[in-house]
Amino acid sequence: PADAGSVTGPSAACAPSTGINYSVAPVSGATAYSWTLPPGASVVSGQYTNSITVDFAANSFSGPVIVSANNLCGNGYPSPPLLVTVTSLPGNAGAITGTAEVCQDVTGVSYYVPPVINASGYTWTLPAGATIASGANTNGIFVDFGLNAVSGNVTVVGTNSCGAGIVSPSFAVTVNPLPPTPVVTASGNTLTSSASAGNQWYWNGAAVTGATSQVYNVPVGNPGWYRTVVGLEGCYSDSSNQVYVAGVGVAENETGSVRVYPVPNKGLFTAEISSSHAENFRIQIHNSLGVIVHQTPEFRVNGIHQENIDVHQLPDGMYSVIFISAERKIVRKVLINP
Repeated sequence: PADAGSVTGPSAACAPSTGINYSVAPVSGATAYSWTLPPGASVVSGQYTNSITVDFAANSFSGPVIVSANNLCGNGYPSPPLLVTVTSLPGNAGAITGTAEVCQDVTGVSYYVPPVINASGYTWTLPAGATIASGANTNGIFVDFGLNAVSGNVTVVGTNSCGAGIVSPSFAVTVNPLPPTPVVTASGNTLTSSASAGNQWYWNGAAVTGATSQVYNVPVGNPGWYRTVVGLEGCYSDSSNQVYVAGVGVAENETGSVRVYPVPNKGLFTAEISSSHAENFRIQIHNSLGVIVHQTPEFRVNGIHQENIDVHQLPDGMYSVIFISAERKIVRKVLINP
């Protein structure tokens, strides 16, 4: 027979795969054709013809496809080899390691799976409300859990151009909800949190040792800003509103040196302060959440001083008027009722 021409067909195949066609143009003088295939590949139809159908088994390897024509006199010169690159499916994904219990609204939680054989990429599935922050399509990721995240499973599967392997065992993640933000109410020097458990009280930004009950009594001589944070199952709420407690254990003549009038008012009132010695003061007005909604420039008091306050734009409600100097912080309440 004459020399065989070039083989036509795909130069890449997946293992396993079926029904891959290879052919060569008819060869002059040929009564049959002999095919050589990569290891693990087999002819399933068209044997001894110039057009065959091939299956690649899971254990196939890359190699050449070659054909030669033959007749009773012998074999013709074989075709140029067509090198076929065989890609196996990724192996089974192993066990995932990472954090099994997290809080809502936490970021940068890591999960990892050992490299998967033959994988060029990785597909992860996460609990609802969780997203990959970095490392997508790799075997190590960092995950952000949103405020709406819920408990669920993390899984991963190796991928390549031929498809996906076997998915990993499920890694269960418990997502604990954040405690609601507490609200603090004050009655004199007694502070009460809306949360019945998990409180940690703070004084001027520092945690108060042992102050973990729902009710906290401010000690005599400790005026300042108080708030609480609730921690449950390792998850922490946002900070409560801040409450300023002043005058605890202070003599009446000292706390009586300031007044606000008229009360109630329509956002226009007078803040009066008296001092037996020269002091620099400023006045802050806080809403019920402890947010500063108005502040005066610093002024000097030596005797009696009056400040006319205009906050008529504020919504109606109860406000704290706080007189602040280097020596004192005194609180008065004012009701604005437009």
